[in-house]
Amino acid sequence: MDTVLPLASAAFIPFIPNDVLRNTALAIAVLTLVGHLLHRTSPKRQIDALDKVVQNVEEIFDMATKECSTDPRFIHTTGLKLAEIKYAVSSLRTKTIDGENISWKEYYQYRRGLARLVKQCRGELQDLQSSMLITLECARRDKYKEDINSRKATLNRMFVDEAGMRMRFIMARDEVEQV
Repeated sequence: MDTVLPLASAAFIPFIPNDVLRNTALAIAVLTLVGHLLHRTSPKRQIDALDKVVQNVEEIFDMATKECSTDPRFIHTTGLKLAEIKYAVSSLRTKTIDGENISWKEYYQYRRGLARLVKQCRGELQDLQSSMLITLECARRDKYKEDINSRKATLNRMFVDEAGMRMRFIMARDEVEQV
């Protein structure tokens, strides 16, 4: 949506009567678009977006630790993996801060390398999130199955007892009628 504004202003460039003004407006529109794209994909913004994903995964992990408390191995291995990813994100944040002192000649390589590391970290986070969600749903499914089985057992006991009581009542009534 933010990219639309420079593009919309570029749509009016053909209507500018003077060639010098038209070329100036075109240059300003292109520079604005490039600046906007560079800002949107800046290392700081990439790290901030990665932090939001880490927060989301931490919330899922907290939920999983509550609901999957019967599987301590899962909790500890997942917690370890999450801590390793958080350490990697912290390292990326440090590289971002160090990147402020890089010369323009090295900046392109720096951004490319950082973008690759951010993408790799995001992939690890998505894998971890998927495994946690699957484990969480398996634990929930097991709880639902236990609930279903206990309700069936309760219903069977109630109806068997009720049916047995009916049979005893009918038999007792028949005995009274025979006497």
